[in-house]
Amino acid sequence: MSHKCPGPSCSRMVAGHMLMCRVHWYQVPPGLRSEVWDAWRGGAGAGTAEHREAILAAIKSIGGKA
Repeated sequence: MSHKCPGPSCSRMVAGHMLMCRVHWYQVPPGLRSEVWDAWRGGAGAGTAEHREAILAAIKSIGGKA
């Protein structure tokens, strides 16, 4: 399963377990990247409000559309 990267004007397809393409992921500030990983908790946090909020913050930080 894959999906389109949420980065602005990005047409790259990324694997379902990834939030965005590598280029856009490294544009996310390090603190927000850590928040996404911390909320993920090895998959146990997937779908939680904390994880969704971290994902939205990461996407917004690069000017993407959530």
